[in-house]
Amino acid sequence: MLIKLTEVCQNGALTTQQDYTLREVFVNPEHVVMIREEARLQKLNEQGRLPPGLDTEHSFTKLTINRGHTGTEIIVVGAPHIIEGFLNSQKTLLRG
Repeated sequence: MLIKLTEVCQNGALTTQQDYTLREVFVNPEHVVMIREEARLQKLNEQGRLPPGLDTEHSFTKLTINRGHTGTEIIVVGAPHIIEGFLNSQKTLLRG
């Protein structure tokens, strides 16, 4: 089962004033190998440098996702303990 999160990603377009954008991302919890707080983006959010609509109290989490021989890192909106709760909230149905 995939979990829907909101990713903060750097905007590569040169035609906009915003350095960061938000987008939905679907993550397989079984492939997440590390969760840690991302304080740098919290400071940027407090300075108003992230997209409008985010509360200045939001926290951010960096997820490391296993991709075989390498990993990839994404930053999502939410405190580490909240994200960990989402990733571990999968309920399975036993069929007998």
